[in-house]
Amino acid sequence: MADQVELDKTDIYLLNTLSNNGRKSFTDLAQDLNVSVGMVRNRYKRLVDEGVLHIIGWTDPVKSGMNSYARIVMKIRPTELIRSVAEELVTIDEVSFVALTTGMYDLEINVTCQNNSDLLKLMHSRIHTIEGVYETSTTMYMEILKWASHKVTSLGAVSETVKPNGFAMTDTIEDEH
Repeated sequence: MADQVELDKTDIYLLNTLSNNGRKSFTDLAQDLNVSVGMVRNRYKRLVDEGVLHIIGWTDPVKSGMNSYARIVMKIRPTELIRSVAEELVTIDEVSFVALTTGMYDLEINVTCQNNSDLLKLMHSRIHTIEGVYETSTTMYMEILKWASHKVTSLGAVSETVKPNGFAMTDTIEDEH
């Protein structure tokens, strides 16, 4: 597992602000923080290079015609195949999330398909045919009320109480040169 990256108030502000508005300019961010544009650019580059910040274009599956969204948990036998099954699942376009888990099941995935017929085809032709998939249990998501997102705190934990910008403007930040 990758080493945890130490984050300070500036990093946290940048992460939370860019999570809310990924198009906010370095100039505007620098003005918000009362620091140089160069400092913001350097922090941004470091956060991307260290794998903390990922820049993506997110498409709402429902609005783009993907109306069948499900969570599938799996038992893998023999258990030595867990990693290879997970690696195979990662290659499937309809799979948006893959995790090794504890408990009754070995893997959890999320899949998005246009409709239930496509989901059934995916299960029968692509997932159940993977060597080692022993048992699956599917939970259909009927309505998504919140998509994955979180605020970063100084401890790197998830917090619902962080202010929208994650930073008090009265805090001072030393400019990097």
